[in-house]
Parts: sequence; C-alpha cells; structure tokens
Amino acid sequence: MNPPGAPATGPLAPAELPLRTRVAYGSSAFAENLAINSINQLANAVFNITLGVPLLLVGLALSLPRLIDVFLDPWIGNWSDRLRSRWGRRRPFILVGALLCATVATGLWYFPEGRSTNFYFWWLLGGCVLMSVAYSILIVPYGALGLELSASYHERTTLMGTKSILHKASGVVNQWLLKWVRDAGGGNLVAGGRLCAPLVGAAIALLGCITVAWVKERPIPSLAARAPRVSLWQSWKITMGRADFRHLVFAQVFIYMSFLVIDTTGFYLNVFYVNAGDMGVGASMKGWYGMAFQLCGMAAVPVIVRVSRRIGKKNAFLLCTLTIVLGGVAKWFCYVPGAGWWLVLPSALMGPGLVAVMVLTPSMTADICDLDAAECGARREGMYNAVLSWSLKFALTGSILLANVVLHLVGWRTDLKAAQDPETFFAMRVGFSGGTVLLALTAAWFVWRYSVTPGLIAAAQARSVELTPRRGEGILPDRAS
Repeated sequence: MNPPGAPATGPLAPAELPLRTRVAYGSSAFAENLAINSINQLANAVFNITLGVPLLLVGLALSLPRLIDVFLDPWIGNWSDRLRSRWGRRRPFILVGALLCATVATGLWYFPEGRSTNFYFWWLLGGCVLMSVAYSILIVPYGALGLELSASYHERTTLMGTKSILHKASGVVNQWLLKWVRDAGGGNLVAGGRLCAPLVGAAIALLGCITVAWVKERPIPSLAARAPRVSLWQSWKITMGRADFRHLVFAQVFIYMSFLVIDTTGFYLNVFYVNAGDMGVGASMKGWYGMAFQLCGMAAVPVIVRVSRRIGKKNAFLLCTLTIVLGGVAKWFCYVPGAGWWLVLPSALMGPGLVAVMVLTPSMTADICDLDAAECGARREGMYNAVLSWSLKFALTGSILLANVVLHLVGWRTDLKAAQDPETFFAMRVGFSGGTVLLALTAAWFVWRYSVTPGLIAAAQARSVELTPRRGEGILPDRAS
C-alpha cells in the first residue's frame, strides 16, 4: 500500500536502488567524514595541549578557512550542474576531491619539530585552508549526486539512510582517533599522528574511488537537459528564494551547532573536570561515549526510515530533534566528577537526532529539487547541495570558533588544567547542557515551518507536462519573482 499522499504511479513511484549502489555511494560519506574530522578531533589535543598554540588561535585556524567556502561551494555546485563530460557531471569532482583530501589529511601531521607556537599556528591554518578547498571539491558534487540518484520520494530516504550508516561508522573511527594516535606514539601524540596519518589518507582515497567506480549517474531528464543555463547569481537567487529550503538550511545549522558548539567544552570537561586531568582516561572515555553516540545513531537509521514513511519526513524529523533536547538535559546530571560510564548516556540519547538531519535533510532537499525542476524547468542539485554544504561548514566554523571563545570567556586557563576555578567549571557545564537544549529547540521551530509534501510535488510535476520554459529563460514567467 502506498503511503498517504504519495501517488501510486508517475514520477514519485518507488524505484529501489540496488544495495551495492547505495553502499558504494555511502562509502564517500565515510571518506569525507574521516577527512574533516581527522583534523578536528586531534587539533586541540595536538596543537593546544601538546604544542602550546593558544586556544583562540587553534579555533581561528580551524574556522577561518571556512570563509573560503562562502564563494567556493556555490561556484563548484554551479560548475558541476553545468558540466557535461563522458564521465558525468559529479564523478570527476568526487575523484579529484577524494585524492586531495587524502593528501592533506596525511601531510598535515608532518610538521617540523622544535618551532615556535606561531609557526605551528600558521602550519595548522595552511593545512586547514588546503583541506577546505579539497573538501569542497569532494562534498558539493558528492551530495548533489545523492540528491539526483533516485526519483522516488521514499527511496531517497532509504539511500540517505545507507549513507548515514556509513557516515556514522566513520564517526566511530573518529571517536577513537585520539586514543589510537596516543597509543601508537606511546603517549606522544605527534609521533602517533605521523604513524596513523598515512592509513587515514589511504582509506579516504580508496573509499572515494569506490563511489566513482561503482555509482552511475542518472541521465538528466529531457526537459531539464534542454533548459537554458543560468548564471551563478541567478541560480543562487532561485535556490535561496524557496522558503522551505531556507527552513531546512537553518534547521541543519542549529542541529549541528547543538552538537558542535559544545563538543570542545565537553572534551575539556571530560578530561579535566570528570576525570581530574587524566588524559589517558579522558581519551578512553571519549572513545566510548563517542562510539555510543555513533552506534545509537546507526541503530536509529532503519527506525527513522520506517517512521518517516508512516508519519512523514517532517514529523519524524521533529521527533528525533526531541532526543537531542533529552540528551542536553542528561548532560547536566552526567558530566560530574567520577561519573565514569554515565558519560555514555547523553551521547546515546542524542545519536538519533544527528542521524535525522543526515538522513532527512538531503531527502527533503531532493524533494524540493523535484519541485523546483517542475516549476522552473532546470535541475539545480549542485547549487542546492552547495548551500547545504556551506551551511554545514558555517555551523562547524561558528561552533569551533564560538566554543574556543566561550572557553576563553569563562576563564579557562590551559596551564591550570584540572585546577580551574569552580566557577569556570560551572559556567562550562551551563553552556554544555543549556546550549544543546536551546539550539535543538530552535532547530525544531524551523523544521515545523517546512511544508513540502508528496501531493505538492506531484501537482507541480503534472503541471510541468503542460508547460515548458521560454527560450532564453531559466525559469517560468510566473516564478520569476
């Protein structure tokens, strides 16, 4: 039986993708997550705690390069939308991006020893700039490929579910990176990083190549193929002119910030407040609660896919957002001295929330792309995903910078380690718990305003059969505003 509101035939009719295709597509999700987080997970421990680079400078090095993406992501998205090659529109970018990400993720850790903290700041900043460029080349066309891989309303959610499982599997690896690097170097993070970096780089390159080799792009529909090309600025205006898409973008930003803006604070609380400055125990607990977060998210994927079919993508999204709120409340009670395994509980509660944004946001964006194509006669998956990617990077950038600024404002002093003032730890706990709750509730408000349904898409596609764009125009006259 077809879900309520979904037509039994036509453009929205189910068309399953083979498991091999879904897994091959998701392999690059593992790669891109490993590429960006192999730096984010280790930067503070290596460059701040080990090499002595001030906390604010580490935050700047991690966040400032994201400003490049304001211009780079839309340009790459529009370029991949317009590209016509024998290898497709997206796959050439994915191949180049994966190889570049692998190179940077490996080379960043081979800095010369015995230099000043200023030198290490500029080294980290330069590496993050290169990773930002490489990551954009990979992630924007890769996401666009996923938006257009299936024409089925619900199969898109299944595809994104498979992608999210592999993304979360990469997240499990990321959570243990600090411990593995520390153990590999016998307690020396610099030596351990140099031993582990080539393995990380090889994994990124291999997984990216699997997507390129095994995933075939869908042909561009005839109407969209004949549609005149529009400029970067026009494409940007049309994309951002859709209110429902803006709601999704803001929801994604606030959900990711509910995790990321307090992630650094959580690491410092874990090591220096809960475990009294014991880096070994703190790194181990980071691995365990991080793994619980990722595994609970993975376990939630099939549930989210099923629930979204029964109650709709929007309602499933809202339900999962509430689990983030519960996790935020639990943080207050679990992040206390000697908490031990209680640190796992907040992460386990919050896991489904992040999976929801990873599964449902691109699936809902693909629906908007169909609506846009029916009304405007052009396919703009590249531009839509560029905005999603840019907003995610904005959330990451703002979170990293804000987290380090907050630590500075509450009086954190790296030299004191576990001997901070009680007021400092209290303020960190307030931000760690309350910030999660507030940001998640804000995201839920934006999700609530989303209004695209299967019936709306079907009606627009039915009208598009009778209408074609005028020669020389990228959009229909009644949508020009």
